[in-house]
Amino acid sequence: MLLIVLLKSDVAYCDYLIGLGSYDITGPAADVNMMGYANAEQIASGVHFRLRSRAFIVAEPKGNRVVFVNLDACMASQLVTIKVLERLKA
Repeated sequence: MLLIVLLKSDVAYCDYLIGLGSYDITGPAADVNMMGYANAEQIASGVHFRLRSRAFIVAEPKGNRVVFVNLDACMASQLVTIKVLERLKA
């Protein structure tokens, strides 16, 4: 579930819109290789903890926006970055 919350500042000189969201990105719970962190024959099973992505957005009401996205995932390929940037441009 993606949750977006928009907040408007009460400070007179700060009229930004602020949003945040979080999403569960946990992968498969079984039959995943260990990517070199174990014996080649060893296969993972179970979920130790859920992985999440988090997005933080700051925007001027009728202007520029800044988005910061953080993933609880190492080893993300450059292809992920390229595809995200393509969708943002679209």
